[in-house]
Amino acid sequence: MVNKIYHLKIEEDSVEDFYIAIHTPLEAHQLAFYINKQNKILLERKKKDLINIKRQGSFHFFEWEDLLSDRRCQLLSNKFIQESSNTLAKSNSLFKLPERNEVYLIPEFKQADFFIKSNYSEILKTIQIQLNNWPMVSMSYNISLKNKTLNKLNI
Repeated sequence: MVNKIYHLKIEEDSVEDFYIAIHTPLEAHQLAFYINKQNKILLERKKKDLINIKRQGSFHFFEWEDLLSDRRCQLLSNKFIQESSNTLAKSNSLFKLPERNEVYLIPEFKQADFFIKSNYSEILKTIQIQLNNWPMVSMSYNISLKNKTLNKLNI
């Protein structure tokens, strides 16, 4: 008796991600609260934060998923301030101040404080309109997918 083997060819649709850069003095949880309040999405803080390639910093990570329609929205912080007390380098100073080092998730956008990533552009359009009308956000804008660093960022 001969067993037949059937091979199925499955082609997946390529999912395109869209990004918004946000400039604001707010903390990550404050921005996520505002976005949740204004929209029908519920960004939740993930248990594990993002860590950059060089393992220098930990970045806040909020995510919302709609499993039925396969829509995702993620809020990522871009800055991490690393403080270290280096007593040898600053031994001649009057005050004992910690040495501060800023680390960026995406170094090409050092001015941006946060990024919102989604695979559904309509969500980002409504979020961007609301953020631009909020006085606590100085600027928000779309980012092109031609950026090599954004393409390497697999979340």
